[in-house]
Amino acid sequence: MRGGSDHLVSTIAEVNVCDFEPWELPGKSANQSDDPECYFFSPRNYKYAKSQRANRTTKTGYWKGTGKDRTVTAESTGKQIATKRTLVFYSGRVPNGVKTNWIMHEYNPTFDFPNKRDFILYKLKKSPDDTPAFDGGETSTSNVTEEDVQLRTQLESFNGIEEGDYNLNFALNFTNGNM
Repeated sequence: MRGGSDHLVSTIAEVNVCDFEPWELPGKSANQSDDPECYFFSPRNYKYAKSQRANRTTKTGYWKGTGKDRTVTAESTGKQIATKRTLVFYSGRVPNGVKTNWIMHEYNPTFDFPNKRDFILYKLKKSPDDTPAFDGGETSTSNVTEEDVQLRTQLESFNGIEEGDYNLNFALNFTNGNM
């Protein structure tokens, strides 16, 4: 993706997804379109300074994980390169939250970025109002979707990418509708 290909790519916005409500996030996307899905890189957000526990609360609600985490493996090596988790947005506070139709897929790389900045890729979408929100998840790591295969290819390409270019390969596929 070096050497003059930048004009083919629109970047993925870097946004702390929990600083905004899900309905505010599409307006923060670097690629404004009628596409019902949008993507963000977000720094890891922990509940406490020395904790590994994720903080997924917003001002008016919280993101709740559903189903089991799935693994994303590199086709070339078979090594795990990410985990995929499905989150559903609930308005209100635990335990009285009300499920909404906002869904987010969290792709958590299991490798270190060369620039030592730690990011998670999020894919946000809203189910139609007449369709219940996703309330499960694939329960097996053997359920590999086309989306997982494409993400696997993109995550593999992170190895050796320079700091300023870390999201160009993802963005090219997103803007071309390949993910």
